[in-house]
Amino acid sequence: MLNFKDFSLTEKVTVKQIDDLEKFGDRLLHKFDIDIEFTKHFADRMNDARNSPEIKVSEIQKLFKKIQKMKGAEIKKHADMEVVIKDLSKDLNLPVAINYKNGEFEVVNKTIMRKKNFKSSNKVISYD
Repeated sequence: MLNFKDFSLTEKVTVKQIDDLEKFGDRLLHKFDIDIEFTKHFADRMNDARNSPEIKVSEIQKLFKKIQKMKGAEIKKHADMEVVIKDLSKDLNLPVAINYKNGEFEVVNKTIMRKKNFKSSNKVISYD
């Protein structure tokens, strides 16, 4: 008899999905002069088994929509800083570097993790 515990129901996030997510974020936030970038480490952490439940691309898309709804105001307040973007409703934590250059705010997503009460010495930008 087969046991469901014998099968992994998690799906790995692919490089193409990360590329598509970056394009989605760029299209959504372009009018606020915000450019989204992801590091390789970010993609690796998306697939990290310690994220329980697994992090879905759709969750990050919803976070980008929350940033859009606020017109990127919190991002722009933290130019040339490292901050943690938190989605409180999903317990997502995204340490990012916000670089201001050539009139644009480049948001480099360095990593991601799902963790309640995540602590950091960096400033925090929270979204509900």
